[in-house]
Amino acid sequence: MIKFDNFSTAYQKKIVEFINSVNDSFDSPKKLTDAFFRQTINVPPSIPRKDCYIASINNDILGFLQIVEEKPVSRIVGLQTIREGSNFDEIFQNFINIAVKHATVTKAKVIHFQISQNDHQSNTILESSGWHKIKTYWNLRFKQPQLEDLVLPDGYSLRHFVKGKDENTLTDLQNQSFGKHWGFSPNDIEQIRYRSQMERTDEEGIIFIAKNEEIAGYNWTMEAHNGPSSIGWVAMTGVHPNYRGLRLGRAVVLAGMHYLKSKNISEIELEVDSENIPATKLYDSIGFKQINHTYWYEKKM
Repeated sequence: MIKFDNFSTAYQKKIVEFINSVNDSFDSPKKLTDAFFRQTINVPPSIPRKDCYIASINNDILGFLQIVEEKPVSRIVGLQTIREGSNFDEIFQNFINIAVKHATVTKAKVIHFQISQNDHQSNTILESSGWHKIKTYWNLRFKQPQLEDLVLPDGYSLRHFVKGKDENTLTDLQNQSFGKHWGFSPNDIEQIRYRSQMERTDEEGIIFIAKNEEIAGYNWTMEAHNGPSSIGWVAMTGVHPNYRGLRLGRAVVLAGMHYLKSKNISEIELEVDSENIPATKLYDSIGFKQINHTYWYEKKM
């Protein structure tokens, strides 16, 4: 019989091993570390013992669920990892029920799950349960031997994020940049401060573009290493509404990519809303290629 338990720290090591096993990432730079897992499930205001769940049989972990509550947009997001097998459907259906219960208690208006294009079982379960596929996100990769030169528009300069100084600036810029973009929940300074100190983020990898010292946009890169192999991400890129249409997005994305290249990272990935045409055209022109995609499913409460 499958048990569904709340998270406790006693499970942590086994959960990390489970996720790496399901994702086949033990020998990859994407390998999940104990530290990064702990940081991820504790992003404010998360409380892992209340928001995370383990599915198991005889202490053998078969599934893990994290519930992310986004109060500013009245949303619940379910983040799940489930091992393939005969118990998959039962586990995922229970994870859906847990998310619905959380949404009911917190009075959230909507629940979202993000599902890989290759996860046919989850897609089928959600669609047969009345969930609606509302978004497609593309996963893109840059693996070209050459990266175009960075050319800044006249009057603009670059600088790196400084911990202890720029948290307010980055919080405001990120919220202004993404505003009403689908799926974005405004961040507070505590969340930005926390995320900027997580593993895979280096303060030099968060780059601002400015004019006369007024910040106009940013690129937040991340990186991971495992022995000789490494990978980088363009995690977030935003331009303040007052500075759009000036090709600053291209400049600051290239600045981040050149930074990653300077760390001997040749493979760079990102995720983008397929309906964000300016962004998809930008990444295509730089040399990113689509490697797969995911679907966002929605249930309104």
